[in-house]
Amino acid sequence: MEISLKNKINKARKLIDEKYKDSCHKERYLHILGVADMAKRLATLYNVNEEKAYIAGLMHDYYKYEPKEEMQILLTSEEKKEAEECNVLYHSYASARAYKKLIDDDEEVFSAIKNHVFGHLNMTKLEEIILISDYIEENRKYPNCIFCRSLVNRGFFYTAIYESTRHTISFIESKGQKPAIMQVSVLQQYKELMFMELLNKIKEALDKVKASDIIVYDMKEKSPFYDYFVLATVSSLRQAGAVKSYIEELILDTPFKIRSVEGEDTEWVLIDCYDIIISVFTKEERERLEFEKIYMDVPQLKI
Repeated sequence: MEISLKNKINKARKLIDEKYKDSCHKERYLHILGVADMAKRLATLYNVNEEKAYIAGLMHDYYKYEPKEEMQILLTSEEKKEAEECNVLYHSYASARAYKKLIDDDEEVFSAIKNHVFGHLNMTKLEEIILISDYIEENRKYPNCIFCRSLVNRGFFYTAIYESTRHTISFIESKGQKPAIMQVSVLQQYKELMFMELLNKIKEALDKVKASDIIVYDMKEKSPFYDYFVLATVSSLRQAGAVKSYIEELILDTPFKIRSVEGEDTEWVLIDCYDIIISVFTKEERERLEFEKIYMDVPQLKI
């Protein structure tokens, strides 16, 4: 008979307690519990199975301090090769194999444990949750961990993954080492996702002032100065001014910044956020400028 998820959680917790609770690695024990708690909380927010997230959090560092020779026994030949090139993968791969050997063969949980160090392209939401939970759990007191935790708390989930990856790569490079190729690939993918996340939040800000006819142009192939151009129509100057206030509040304490604002208290307000330009017009001004005709050959994004 299949063991219930609750019993699997109890088994994982017992394994972690036996290995770490009364060991010299008490901080690691607290970290593991912190990751499990954070993963469960994020799973609730993002409609992921909470129990699977909790189990993956508990088991992600199970083999953190075992000798390399012992971990190698558990790994496939391909995993050994990858871990030899990037030693930090030994414990994640071995912990995932331990999960399969000792608890369950759920592939989703297995993959989340295995890839918690720096992830991979096109991760599942559970994999993303374990990756970022490992970085932002409440016991982490490093400034960037606190910063990324605040991003997640404000709904900037992809932005937090990008920032944590960027910071980790910078740290590796500061030691005169090269990051793994996959880390760089993940960074690039989450840079795109980060901007999609911000664009969606900009749209929410525009919706608050009842802006209409919102269009987002993908300018990456058209402009060397910015990547996205947002157009929106408002019915009054007061609404245009409110957009500026909402955007300022939105990006406060995030990696995003406003470079300049032009046309305040006029029929065309332009907010320059470096990679994103936001233009808010009255209906008459937008019709006069005819941006839609100018950008007929520029691809639009659905957000």
